Amino acid sequence: MTRRLLLSYLAVTVVVLLLLEIPLAVFFGRLERERLTADAERDARVIATIYEDDLENGLPLDPGPAEAYHVRTGARVVIVDVRGISLVDTEQAVSRDFSTRPEIAIALTGTRASGIRPSETLRTDLLYVAVPVASSGVVHGALRVTLSTSQMERRLHRFWWGLAVVAASVLSAMALIGWTVARSVTRPLRRLNETAERFAGGDLAVG
Repeated sequence: MTRRLLLSYLAVTVVVLLLLEIPLAVFFGRLERERLTADAERDARVIATIYEDDLENGLPLDPGPAEAYHVRTGARVVIVDVRGISLVDTEQAVSRDFSTRPEIAIALTGTRASGIRPSETLRTDLLYVAVPVASSGVVHGALRVTLSTSQMERRLHRFWWGLAVVAASVLSAMALIGWTVARSVTRPLRRLNETAERFAGGDLAVG
């Protein structure tokens, strides 16, 4: 009886923890992705303003600001002209055609594009943000920032481990409390059962 009551307490506790912690973990993961995307988009727009005038006037682009951002964050920066040909690339040679990349094609239409995709070469997921480089409504090129999601994933893993520790602590406390409560609840029943067994055995002095 005591064991069954304890197991029922723990089962209810596990269900409550799952109902609370799973949505919390999902919400935190979505919040982290949105935060990382917003930060990357903000940085992309700032860098785009640096190159706006040179792209508009057809001047050579100084890779310095993009390289500085790459060194500071580890993110790759690619800047293309209106044809999608790279003019700045912090990781590969320039003059490559990026016009077939969906995010670049979208950015060249004047619309921001963002998302997460797997990278087979880096064996990790990459978050990308592509923004148009434009002035007075005229698009002169596009800028794309891509960065690994490994740091975000480490934060998520730490959060999940934290939730697991909390769950283990709650279950341990509930096991102790549940055992105490179950013992106190079943004590009168145990005594009644013992009395009945003694009475059935011929001990008429019980009562």
